[in-house]
Amino acid sequence: MKFLFGIIIVCIFGLTHLAEAQNLTVLTTTWAPYSYEGNGNITGLATEIVRAVLKKAEISADIEHYPWKRAIITARDGKNILIYPLIRTPERESHFVWVAPMFNAEICLYKLKKRKDIAITSLDDARTHTIGVLRGAAMHQHLNSHGFKDRRQLDVLGSNRKIAELLFRERIDLAADNPLVFGYETRQLGYPIHEAEKVFQLFEDEAYMAFGKGSSNAHVNRLKEAFEELRADGTLEVIHEKYR
Repeated sequence: MKFLFGIIIVCIFGLTHLAEAQNLTVLTTTWAPYSYEGNGNITGLATEIVRAVLKKAEISADIEHYPWKRAIITARDGKNILIYPLIRTPERESHFVWVAPMFNAEICLYKLKKRKDIAITSLDDARTHTIGVLRGAAMHQHLNSHGFKDRRQLDVLGSNRKIAELLFRERIDLAADNPLVFGYETRQLGYPIHEAEKVFQLFEDEAYMAFGKGSSNAHVNRLKEAFEELRADGTLEVIHEKYR
């Protein structure tokens, strides 16, 4: 009887563990080339890292594409929802469990070289100009926290591609974005990247895989361990090398 009871307990634990492993949602958005939809699939540098980590951790989960502000709110307020690539900022620090840093993310202001009327040597210099920002993104929060107002200095947009487009069409004065993302979207639009230039660095922080507070410690620990194993065996470096 004790033996049978032991088997039942093991089975229940195993089924619970399996259910927990399957009960994981993964959210991302378009931030190419880190994460984007291509040929019907979500791909990109950060996505490849997340897929590799999930596989190593033996966790099966579909990756869902959301508008970024909605993704952040959903992950922040939910449980067992993994979000990436989320830049680790002071404003977000207490709202998430930070699993692993995937890459270093620089956020800068860009202008067209021909705009000789725009000279940015400090953040205050940008206050008299219109800046395109991605809704809910780190650059949006950063500028809001420094007194920049939506619909006044900030043109809040739903995609990075739209930010680049409006800059080249001279509908905004400055674009706030990551160098790799800004360059990618500019080339996709067919604009000559050499006609734009970086004029000011807003900040530089690491982009993470993260969970909302209250998520399963088992998920967090398994993903952390898997990430470190992939870092140690060189898998992460191979993925990064593909996008250099």
